[in-house]
Amino acid sequence: MVRILVIQHEDSVGIDKFGRWLEEAGAELVMLRPDRGDVIPENLAGYQGMVVLGGTAGPEDDEQWEWLPAVRALQRTAAAEESPAFNICLGAQLSAVAHDTEVFRRSIPQIGVMELIRRPEAADDPVFSVLPQRPKAVLWHQEQIAAVPEGAVHLVEGTDAPVQAFRVGSSFWSVQFHPEPDAHTVQRWAEGTAELVKKAGRIPADVVREYEAEASGIEATFRPLAAAFVNYASSR
Repeated sequence: MVRILVIQHEDSVGIDKFGRWLEEAGAELVMLRPDRGDVIPENLAGYQGMVVLGGTAGPEDDEQWEWLPAVRALQRTAAAEESPAFNICLGAQLSAVAHDTEVFRRSIPQIGVMELIRRPEAADDPVFSVLPQRPKAVLWHQEQIAAVPEGAVHLVEGTDAPVQAFRVGSSFWSVQFHPEPDAHTVQRWAEGTAELVKKAGRIPADVVREYEAEASGIEATFRPLAAAFVNYASSR
C-alpha cells in the first residue's frame, strides 16, 4: 500500500474524485488538516508521496493562513529529497513561491473548463506522459504563476496563464488546474464564489453546465494520471 499524505487547507476544497482515483490505484490517503490544528511535518518520512490541495488563500497569505510557511518548507524538502508530490492550484502556487518564483494576482480570474496543451517535454515524464495532447480541465484561480521555477520542466501550457503544469527535479509535480472536483464541488464553488465568477465574465449556472458536459472526458483524462502518480510513488 502506498501511503500518501494529503494536505487540505479548508472544507470547500477537498480531494474529491482525484482521491478516489488514487485509492483505486492502490493508495492509502492520510488526510492532514492544518486549518483544524494538525501540524505540518518536516519531511515525508513514513509516506511514499504527498498531495497539496488548493484553497482560497494566496500562496503568501501567511498571516491569515499561518501554516503556509510550513507547507512551503515541506515542499522544498520533498523536492530536494525526491519524494513524490502532486500540488494542485494553491498547492502549485505555494510550490512556485517555495522555489523562488513570482505569483501575481490576475485582473480577470480564470474559471471554467478550458483546453490545455501537453508540451513535448511531457512525453518522457513518468506521470504526465499519459495525458492526451489537448486535455480539458477545470480552472478556478485568480493568482497566476509567472514562470516555471529555474531548472524545472514545463509540462502543460495553454490559455493566457501558460504555466499549467511543471516538474521540479525527478518527482515533484505542480498543476495550476483542478483535476479533482466532482459536480457537487463545482456547484458549491460556483455558488460560493459568485462574485469571482462574475468578475471572470461567467454565470455560475453556465459554469456548472459546462462542467457537466465535459465531466466524463475530464475523468477519462485524469484518472490515468492519478494511477500513474501512484505507480511512480510505488516504484520509488
